[in-house]
Amino acid sequence: MNLEPKVAEQFFLSLNAAWKNLGLYSPTHPAATAAFKNLSNAFEKMLGDRERITFGLLRGMLLLNGVPLTSKPDLFRALVTRLQNSEIQGVTLLKGCTLEELRHFAEVLGQNVKGVEVEQELKRREVTHILLVKLVQEGTGEERQTEAVDERVGTGAIYSRALQTIRKVFQETRLGKVPSLGEVQRTVEDLVGSILKGKHSLMALTMIKSYDEYLFNHSVNVGILSMTLGESLGLDVTALRELGLGALLHDVGKINIPETIIRAPRKLTEEEWEIVKRHPEDGVKILEKMGVQTEIALRVTKEHHIDFDGRGYPRLGPEDQPHAYSMVVHVADTYDAMTTVRPYQGPADPNQAISRMKKLAGTAFNPLTLDSFVDMLGIYPPGTAVRLTSAEIAVVTRPGTEDTSRPWVRIVQDQEGKAVDGDEISLMEWDSEGEDYARSIVIAFDPVIRRIDVPAVLQGKDLTPVG
Repeated sequence: MNLEPKVAEQFFLSLNAAWKNLGLYSPTHPAATAAFKNLSNAFEKMLGDRERITFGLLRGMLLLNGVPLTSKPDLFRALVTRLQNSEIQGVTLLKGCTLEELRHFAEVLGQNVKGVEVEQELKRREVTHILLVKLVQEGTGEERQTEAVDERVGTGAIYSRALQTIRKVFQETRLGKVPSLGEVQRTVEDLVGSILKGKHSLMALTMIKSYDEYLFNHSVNVGILSMTLGESLGLDVTALRELGLGALLHDVGKINIPETIIRAPRKLTEEEWEIVKRHPEDGVKILEKMGVQTEIALRVTKEHHIDFDGRGYPRLGPEDQPHAYSMVVHVADTYDAMTTVRPYQGPADPNQAISRMKKLAGTAFNPLTLDSFVDMLGIYPPGTAVRLTSAEIAVVTRPGTEDTSRPWVRIVQDQEGKAVDGDEISLMEWDSEGEDYARSIVIAFDPVIRRIDVPAVLQGKDLTPVG
């Protein structure tokens, strides 16, 4: 849905008026209060039924939702100057942005702070519905709007922040509170930005499991795997965000399931199983209370346990089919569950999990979706620890493009088990005589067994002992 030019113009006029009034009056002065009320009304009118509005500068040109604003340059000149002076490339306003948050944003920009300082100050003021972003020019000429991910912040930090956000959502829901949708949306922005920059490092972190925090880890892992698969399928940024929102929150309805059932080291009774089967619809109710209105997020939360052939739960109508994105989350959900230690089962290695899932193609899983997932992961997903025929220990860093059984790896231990800072190598390389592959994978195993720091390996850190 395109924005009407007059609606956009009114928003920017109101924004300029709010900044001007802050320079003349205190934030509590009636004139300033009225200006921000007008700005809030203009924002709501411009947002309509969208989840977000993004404006910013790309090569000196002002863009609104990726569309250059070329008419009435004088109207936008003040805004362009303010963004340039603050070293801000772009701003995303999320659905739910309040008048108070708009006021804080204007005040921060009036303090003559720049770039990272602006973002830090917004976070300090708990402004969660206004994000600093960068606009990246793609080769196709289209603009992708993603939250600026600080190059100094590794994927480990992004994963940790996502884990903290989901943990908070579950804790607040348990206490009867309504979690902040804005915080979850910010997390989705972080993850989408990281995936678009380079998905393999972030995807590898889904191999790090925590038994004690299974529900939180699982939610983040499914979110990452779903968005990464979505990116591989060619979804645009808006669709990735909506898919990611639903995938991250897909299991929030489990907060209503007693811990004794969640951790039961046995087959559930029929009564217990009926309680478990309610969690998708309970999750939808929680999302609606949080203010989620996106159909995709609501549907994947409801449908992530519905099979491709219509079986599963909750039951759909005879003419209904699960959404294609629900099939994406279903695959990611099953894979992460299979490769994780559970009270009633040991973890399958990635190879075993994929083999089992392939047997369910056409029944539990959409065959095309599953094929794309396997192609994305390779037989040995990034982050998998493997023993090689050379007796060396390595970590898979990225899938192989020619043969999925021969990925790229980084050697982390030599034949004697001594830690080494090896180079990234392709298992497609031949030996010196050119008669066979130089190295092949013998077996995949849990990296914890060898105390391998997978995130450090994937981020290229030196792993050799000091001294």
